[in-house]
Amino acid sequence: MGGSAILLAAGRSTRMGSLKGLLPWHGTTLFEHQLKVLKKIAWLDEIIVVLGFQAELFNRIAKNYPVKIVYNQHFLSGKCSSILCGLQAIEKVSLPILITAVDQPTNPEIINRLAESLQNSNAQIAVPVYKEKRGHPVLFSERMLGELLSITEETKGLRGIFQKYKHNVREVPVPNSGILLNLNTYEDYEKIVRN
Repeated sequence: MGGSAILLAAGRSTRMGSLKGLLPWHGTTLFEHQLKVLKKIAWLDEIIVVLGFQAELFNRIAKNYPVKIVYNQHFLSGKCSSILCGLQAIEKVSLPILITAVDQPTNPEIINRLAESLQNSNAQIAVPVYKEKRGHPVLFSERMLGELLSITEETKGLRGIFQKYKHNVREVPVPNSGILLNLNTYEDYEKIVRN
């Protein structure tokens, strides 16, 4: 199949109070957990890591993985700038694009399920669903690259894409509530780690 993954790790984590990606997670950090997961996906041709704030701390970890590191000089302007930075670094533009963030831990089974679902349908977007709630990561058909490159904060970023292409989204049921995790605050993180 082939494809590209974009891991977003450029933000300042202001609501968290410390860098999300460096928080402990299953014996490593959130950032390295995501790198390990993506490395296990056999069909991925490239993993693009978007860094920004405190990039050197993440770079020390990322250099041990087969990834392409890009730097978002405009990370303060919002998540869209990081997504665009990652999209512009894609070398194989004719393959699906997985977008995930450092604070949205995932696993290989979910990613592979999304890929299988997208490949076996006419949908342009595949998203995991748990109890009728959409989660992450998101897999986009290569046909969506042009649309993705046009996102802005003003057009609601990826939410705007979901609204525009709502009839081309394949919801993929998964038995794992982890797809709904979003670690925005330290309280969110502590609650999840305790459970």
